[in-house]
Amino acid sequence: MPILLDRQLREQIPHDAVTFPITFFSDELASLPDWAGPLHWHPDFEIASAECGVLDYQVGQQHIRLEPGDSIFVNGNMLHGIRQLSGDEPDPMPNIVFSGTLAAPETSVIYQKYILPVIGCGTLPFIVFRHDEPDHSEVLRLIGEIYAAFRKQDVCFEMTVQRNISRIFEYICRNFESLPRSEESRI
Repeated sequence: MPILLDRQLREQIPHDAVTFPITFFSDELASLPDWAGPLHWHPDFEIASAECGVLDYQVGQQHIRLEPGDSIFVNGNMLHGIRQLSGDEPDPMPNIVFSGTLAAPETSVIYQKYILPVIGCGTLPFIVFRHDEPDHSEVLRLIGEIYAAFRKQDVCFEMTVQRNISRIFEYICRNFESLPRSEESRI
């Protein structure tokens, strides 16, 4: 599926913002010229993973190299793009784009206490989860379960997805002060 952008480079995400505000993508690189996605942004969060090739994930002015097994969490309203650097076939690069309201309604204490500080943090444009970091193994497992749930779509798959998104936010919030920070301009 091609990436649809408006004149301001905002990606048009096809999920229902009210009923289940998340979209799963896979194999997008195969449909993109030179296996590269253009710079774009959206107000939602994004998590993407390198499966078999090395990817260059650009967030703002920074280029982050993702090795197979690595994942990246991109905060909302960040200009970002992707390019595959290695491999003979396009990387499946599974990824999800989702609203913080997937974890909890905006009026809830959970959203106000845990989601909003992540959204509002100007020095947290992205978080990289490395496959060779023991502290990241649980988050990477949760991300993998989200992808698997979307692929299978068994009974209650939405609950699996929501639970795992909440657990990823729990990890981020528990480690909020120690996460690497950088300055990147938001859209």
